[in-house]
Amino acid sequence: MTQWTRFFGIGLRRTQGSATAMALLLAMCQPLPSSASCSFTSVTDVGFGNYNVFDALPNTSGVGSITIKCQGGPGYAYDITLSTGQSHSFASRLMKSGANSLSYNIYTSATRSIVWGDGTAGSSTQSAYKNNTTTLSLFGQIPAGQDVANGIYTDNLIATVIF
Repeated sequence: MTQWTRFFGIGLRRTQGSATAMALLLAMCQPLPSSASCSFTSVTDVGFGNYNVFDALPNTSGVGSITIKCQGGPGYAYDITLSTGQSHSFASRLMKSGANSLSYNIYTSATRSIVWGDGTAGSSTQSAYKNNTTTLSLFGQIPAGQDVANGIYTDNLIATVIF
């Protein structure tokens, strides 16, 4: 099994009753030990726009994407996993600002019913075929009713291609 990893971040800034999202992009790639080659050709940050602590509905404005190209090597498909981030759980990921936390999660589709993770604890991976360029969307959601302190909330996730 070969892995190719890309780090990216999720962020949110909350000020005076609303929050503006800002996602950070941190790139780190591991060279592959086989004849296969993979690259993350682009990553679009998950931007949540504004989060208002008084909204009755969850904030579902966070959408990003990962574009991956893999060629060569054994097999016909590859899986893309996402880490848990600071929460160490797929049940609810956390953005943090100092000691304060804001729950969120990343899903595999716009219905936001299946958590994108590593295939454990009820999460699912995304799959794509080799020798193609594949763009996968990341659908974020912040549950409503979280009374959080003002601050800049961030989390970092790791996307890994496994083949």
